[in-house]
Amino acid sequence: MVNIVPITKSEFLDRKWLASDNYEFAAKYATATLAVGELSQAMRSLPIGFVKYDGYYTLVSILGLKQGENLFVNKEGNWITAYKPAVLRSYPFSLLSGEKDQMLLAFDEDSLSKSNATPNNSFYGETGEITDELSTIMSFLTEVHDSYNKTVQLCEMINNFGLLDKWNISIRRGEKEINIEGIYKVNEEKLQSLDASKLKDLQRVSALGLIYGHIFSGANLGLLERLANFRDSAYISEKDNIESVEQMFMDADDSLDFSKL
Repeated sequence: MVNIVPITKSEFLDRKWLASDNYEFAAKYATATLAVGELSQAMRSLPIGFVKYDGYYTLVSILGLKQGENLFVNKEGNWITAYKPAVLRSYPFSLLSGEKDQMLLAFDEDSLSKSNATPNNSFYGETGEITDELSTIMSFLTEVHDSYNKTVQLCEMINNFGLLDKWNISIRRGEKEINIEGIYKVNEEKLQSLDASKLKDLQRVSALGLIYGHIFSGANLGLLERLANFRDSAYISEKDNIESVEQMFMDADDSLDFSKL
């Protein structure tokens, strides 16, 4: 549950916020939106697909096998692989659309009830302007938002070329086969059959890079299966689970690359 409100001087001038020290808030997120600028890092750790939302397609990381489950967050609220989606790293802050498409910095009021610690970060400084820290957060979120808008445009182009099909994902969990619904993938046969001019169009706007990042990330479905079975197993300690996963991704980082947009 979230309670997102825009940050205004009248409401937040004398208030303080608390930085999130874990990802417990995301423990029930089965997917997380991704922007094309973070794809080169995300594809190393996370399976990535497309979802249709309000009539358009966008890019998401697949985090669980069912609604209300995030296999990448452990019981202590720690994220257990190297890459964390930017939309989650910005918590408890986000952007809201204001008048005339103006983007407003917003805050999740419920974040203050999720910790016993005392809020110690100011929203506004002594001069009445937002703090440097909030200014940095706003810049980060704006950059991610711009990249996300670019991502939607690229996904629309990929869809218009007829490349997206339903992704029939089947994961073995214990004795059961779990099917993940609502995810789309690029049909590689259709991609290979495109004429040269369309392939050039995809390459020109970096959509081809997005496509191959998505395709390469499919190898991480095996990781998703292992995480699900690790979580369910009564014979493997949680510590061993975490260490075995972290070892696979210890060389990755959380940087964003917007240079190719």
